[in-house]
Amino acid sequence: MPRPGVPDPYRRQAREAGYVSRAVFKLQAIDAKYQLVRRGQRVLDLGCSPGSWLQYLGERVGPEGLVVGVDLQPPAVPLTPPLYFLAGDVQSLDLAALRELAPVFDLVVSDLAPATSGIREVDESRSLALARAALAAARELLRPGGHFLVKVFEGPDLPELVAEIRRSFAACHRVKPPGSRPASRELYLLGLQKRGAPPPPDQNPGRHG
Repeated sequence: MPRPGVPDPYRRQAREAGYVSRAVFKLQAIDAKYQLVRRGQRVLDLGCSPGSWLQYLGERVGPEGLVVGVDLQPPAVPLTPPLYFLAGDVQSLDLAALRELAPVFDLVVSDLAPATSGIREVDESRSLALARAALAAARELLRPGGHFLVKVFEGPDLPELVAEIRRSFAACHRVKPPGSRPASRELYLLGLQKRGAPPPPDQNPGRHG
């Protein structure tokens, strides 16, 4: 974390680039390395507020794509296509409402973090619960071959979550992007290539405009 009185370069860069949060650079770095986001994709952004990930994802998928954000609080960015928002809790997602926007998604991302208590074990447990809820959503809504990115706090129970992701995805990577503050215990787990039979070649991706 920057020292008191020392500007955070990522915060300044985000402001200059028109993003509402420095968190955008974490997603940008992960995408640059793994090429997760492509034009025309359908993306589900869990814990989307204040909205910098929505902004980045919308730019990347373009007007023919779809980005659906879910959060308890509405994002602080304009919600014009391809961006859509559903108010809700990741731990009680309205799957039917999401499927009305797209029957399946190509990518599910989650930057959710719990309200921290200052008690390490409690915060780690809450973070894992949110990550597992996001994983459950990805299992339900991702197409075979789709990808899943989730933030989580480092802790002794993390290997169990990694194992759960590996049961549903061909690979699971631990990622600490440059935008994450060095002192932070946060990291990202990236599940690549959701297991399952591929869809038929002529599968209709659904209406999302």
